[in-house]
Amino acid sequence: MFGTSGIRGLYGSEIDEKLAIIVSNIFADCDVAVGRDIRKTGLPLAHAVFSGITSAGSDAIDLGIVPTPTVAFAAKTRGIKGMMITASHNPPEYNGLKFISNGMEIGKSDERAVEAKYKKKEVRLASWDGTGRLITDNSFIAKHKESVKSLVSIPKNKKPKIVIDSNGSGAVITPSLFRELGCDVISINDSLEAFSRPSEPNAKNLEGLSKKIVETKADFGIAHDGDADRCVIIDEKGEMIPFDVQLSMMIEHELAKSKNRKIVSTTESSLLIRETVESNGGELIVTPVGSVYVGETLERDVAVFGGEPCGEYIYQQGVHLPDAILAAAKFLEIYLEKGKFSELKKRYKTYPIHRDKFPAKNKRESMEKIKSQIKTEGKVNDEDGIRVDEQDGWFLIRASGTEPIVRLTMEYKDKEKLERKKKELIEIIRKSI
Repeated sequence: MFGTSGIRGLYGSEIDEKLAIIVSNIFADCDVAVGRDIRKTGLPLAHAVFSGITSAGSDAIDLGIVPTPTVAFAAKTRGIKGMMITASHNPPEYNGLKFISNGMEIGKSDERAVEAKYKKKEVRLASWDGTGRLITDNSFIAKHKESVKSLVSIPKNKKPKIVIDSNGSGAVITPSLFRELGCDVISINDSLEAFSRPSEPNAKNLEGLSKKIVETKADFGIAHDGDADRCVIIDEKGEMIPFDVQLSMMIEHELAKSKNRKIVSTTESSLLIRETVESNGGELIVTPVGSVYVGETLERDVAVFGGEPCGEYIYQQGVHLPDAILAAAKFLEIYLEKGKFSELKKRYKTYPIHRDKFPAKNKRESMEKIKSQIKTEGKVNDEDGIRVDEQDGWFLIRASGTEPIVRLTMEYKDKEKLERKKKELIEIIRKSI
């Protein structure tokens, strides 16, 4: 039922109102703040979630269309739980549910407990006079903005021109936040009715943003996914900053501002991430792929920052799940301190890297076949798929937690070695799916 980040699937077949009402009822042992992104199916699912929560005897706090980190902020501020109705970067025919407690996504043990009760249909029904209330609270967008402002230092005498491509629930907060921070903001794809482009913020889907930056001579651009837990930066030349370079910039920035040396990232961490942490006197703590693992580890080990090379960033002083609103403001801070991103990114040495994905109807079974065929003298980590670290590079093959695909990520210092290894691994994967 649960994937890398909550429950997610095709609306009507893999996720529907029946599932939503039951799992929200099981989850609601206290009041719950509820938000949603702009998907059309979000509204009927929200009504089901409200019914599940209130039938359990708890209050449902309707935040409306807000980013996932705003739901986490509201839940943490009020000392309650949170639920976000979103499929994040997935296409519009998908939807899902994220479960939040103590300002972070619930852990795997809590997910298993919810799933076990769901299978047994262990719902809680309050007495007729003990049902909860549905309460509308629109105050947390402003409160989240004020929290972000308190965590960055932005000079008042500068007015950079920024293009913001929200394309989802981030439209209710990021453009107005940047105006309040003194920026000249050009907001695109900010409809609350439907996505204006595919939700995943990759280079292809952000061609419109890149063009707008160049046309308007903007200083840089920001893009989010559907629920604004991802932040992507496009430089003034309209070029997307590679995710590994973005993450390295943020790691260096956070280490420079803190005595805390602990940084959390995942098994997808590149050689650049490791080198950046080490060269700045940091300690890298590695987790399986998934923001829930990064958030849990950051909190447990009291790390200053955690991030994944997909535009997800978690800060010790913020909520402990990816907050693209705070990340966007942090990148503004970096720009104002260090200058043009096109020049700044040259400081970070990258190596040949390849990322690929393969449709797999039975991804778990496919992974077992793949693991049995991998032959290597490198260091093997099979905690999350199979990662092999060799002397001059590494590769990771893992089943996606959100889609019916197997992902391949690989990086080698030598491009010819990468190409040889890529051909070998793709052949193994294709034979196994």
